[in-house]
Amino acid sequence: MRAHSNPSMPDRPFGLLLVEGGDERAVCEAVVGPAAWASLCCWNVQGRDKLVRVARAARLDPNFTFARSIGVVLDVENNLADALALAVNSLAIFGFASTLVHGALSAGSPRLGAFLVPDGSAHGCIETLCRCAVRDPSLATCVDALAACAGFPHASLANAQANADKGWLKAYLGMLADPTLRFHQALSTPGGIDPTHAALDPLRTFLLAL
Repeated sequence: MRAHSNPSMPDRPFGLLLVEGGDERAVCEAVVGPAAWASLCCWNVQGRDKLVRVARAARLDPNFTFARSIGVVLDVENNLADALALAVNSLAIFGFASTLVHGALSAGSPRLGAFLVPDGSAHGCIETLCRCAVRDPSLATCVDALAACAGFPHASLANAQANADKGWLKAYLGMLADPTLRFHQALSTPGGIDPTHAALDPLRTFLLAL
């Protein structure tokens, strides 16, 4: 069944976007802009473990026939091979049967592809990308100093890079004028995250192709 919080598929051509969480959805919406976002139908699967199940539900939606493309945005976290396999298994629900190329859509109809955050090879997550797109370089330097002073406490964790970037970004956002900002609010806040930043261009290109 369709998750209650996700929109109905429209009865016109659209690009279907499956994202693993609300943060990924917020970033994708801000990065691609309102005009292009209006042509997409984004489903938040609410956890990478639910991605294949939600893909199956999407395939059974009566309006799925209008989908011109399907894209998956998925964090690599600490295992590229696992993320790649999960993306391939999810896209296989829609008929994908070739080698996945990060950030590219397959030929045919519907076109299929995945963007493995941050860049298709490095460990990390959506915060890894957004860390590169903050608006205040001076504040970013201060947060770098804080992480160094704290002794990089996430370095020993299994998911070290993703956790380090999540902690870094929380520290950065906590030092803005409103320390209670949620992730998605920082995308439209002075000093927050710049959705037009060049670091987000590869993700933007992928979304615009859907």
